[in-house]
Amino acid sequence: MRLVAIPPYRNPAVGWGWVLRHLLEDYRKTGGLDGVEVDVDEGFLVESTSEKRDEEVLALINVGIINKVKEYAQTGNYDAIVLTGAIDPGFVAARVVLQNRIPVTGAIHSALHVASLIGDRVSEIHTVPSSSLIVRHLGERYGFNDKLVSVRISGHTSTEAYRILEKYRNDWPGRLNDPGLKKIMDDITAECIAAVEENRADALILACEHLQACADGVRQRLDQAGYHEIPIIRALPAGLELARAMANMKLLQTARAYPGHDLKAAPKYC
Repeated sequence: MRLVAIPPYRNPAVGWGWVLRHLLEDYRKTGGLDGVEVDVDEGFLVESTSEKRDEEVLALINVGIINKVKEYAQTGNYDAIVLTGAIDPGFVAARVVLQNRIPVTGAIHSALHVASLIGDRVSEIHTVPSSSLIVRHLGERYGFNDKLVSVRISGHTSTEAYRILEKYRNDWPGRLNDPGLKKIMDDITAECIAAVEENRADALILACEHLQACADGVRQRLDQAGYHEIPIIRALPAGLELARAMANMKLLQTARAYPGHDLKAAPKYC
């Protein structure tokens, strides 16, 4: 089986492709992805280096995601496409574009489905208020409003974290000892504990690429604090595994759920 993972964007200051490759290798070492080949795209280039992650940015990067989805679908070389952006950019449009072609998964969509398999109350740890609100709206759209009990803010942007991670491109394990990243992991852990204690979460989601890069350090901190029973769901493995399942079961996103212009059995929307 062959999959392709597509990051949400790249710009002159940030490129998530190499980070995703490290995350993939970390997951592969656990025994995941046996018999699966995964290519990683570099992401559609946008010129803006703004650290904002709001609806304006979402609209901007949606276009790039759809361009990439079409590009890979046309090759005929892949069994499924995995979108990795933590606010699911382009995901709904991609499901329309890929009707009757190949499966596509989104980060938050996949992580919420996995969370629903193992528990009743999940909290997603995010970055800043604007994009956290987008995640809350996605939970409602996907029908998980009762299970997504909170979207908590760690207070560090992806661009800020990327500047630290970039120093460890060739020394991936070393990132966990970086003083700056340690502060970010401490703040993420504090929000994880608050989600458990205040929101009664029984599972946690880390979806942003840089948050998943911190997941090992957060796991260690939670274990040391006595929260070893609380699982962490990483969005990339969730998306990969759901893509595999759809491909193996020969399932596609349904035309009636994501109708295009040529839908034959058109329902009446009352």
